Amino acid sequence: MTEATVPKHHRIAERIARMSRARGKYAQSILIHGPMGAEHREVAVRFGQSVFCDTGEGDFGACGVCRSCRRVHDGTHPDWVWMEPDRSGKGLPNITIEMVRNLQDRMVLNPYEGSRVVGCIFEAEKMRPETANSLLKLVEEPPPHALFVLVTDNLERILPTIRSRCLPVPLGPPDPSVLAARIARDLSVSDREALQTALWAIQEGLTPQEAASEPVRELRDEAVELLDLAIRMGEHAFLPALKSRKYSRESNLVLIRHFRDFLSESLLLSEGRPEPLVYRSHQEPFSNWTRTLPPDKLSDLIDLSFEFEEGILGYANPTHSIATFLSEVSRASEK
Repeated sequence: MTEATVPKHHRIAERIARMSRARGKYAQSILIHGPMGAEHREVAVRFGQSVFCDTGEGDFGACGVCRSCRRVHDGTHPDWVWMEPDRSGKGLPNITIEMVRNLQDRMVLNPYEGSRVVGCIFEAEKMRPETANSLLKLVEEPPPHALFVLVTDNLERILPTIRSRCLPVPLGPPDPSVLAARIARDLSVSDREALQTALWAIQEGLTPQEAASEPVRELRDEAVELLDLAIRMGEHAFLPALKSRKYSRESNLVLIRHFRDFLSESLLLSEGRPEPLVYRSHQEPFSNWTRTLPPDKLSDLIDLSFEFEEGILGYANPTHSIATFLSEVSRASEK
């Protein structure tokens, strides 16, 4: 496979992996980072395959089809350790200090099959400070056979002292038209639906299948409904609708981000854009909101959403945060 066939937003990462494989030398810690929707998981797996591939042939220095590559892909290779946030609890997903300690216990052991053990930390930004400091000690003095792959779509949330010890591997934003063509082929949908799914996936950091799934679509539609009720009818309308639904902390976090994205779309429409940038299937309500909320109020609410997101990421009651933000939207909509 030639570089021309590698997606443009993956080419720097592909070149680093391929050249590292060709030299037989990898940086002991790398940090894959890029915008949401850049297919971080796929790139991380390809890096792992480049280390263990039986042939070293192909893009990323890995064939993708040998026994070792297949086991990395399936998560069954004994020297490939994948770690991502725990989503089993009621709180926000996070990488716990126990998880990092378990990773350390494995990384100090010798490889079972080859010459390296690779530990991949997916969504590395979801570490609390004490967890990040525990990881820092491991990254500062790694075992000679250890290779760490950190993956994030929010570089600013990675501890600076960890960032400074990693080789940065940047990913660019994917091309919506290229992704849409693949979606139309793989999911057998119309070109219009494929483009909308591609835009959703890129904006929300999801795979196309996840972006088009029923639960994700329902939450997206419910976010439009709640915001619409707050803008057009006030608290007496959105509160019953909000109370009737039991959202997890993670879903509330998605809601506040949806609110910000939707208000941003309305702001663009109020400034003369002919259609929404991403959420094109919801143009009608976005256009209607511009008749109630002038640009300055839309901008204020967009700024305010960041404060509420930080609260949900911290220790604020997520349901109360959503209700309070929607109350602010209702007040801003009063004439």
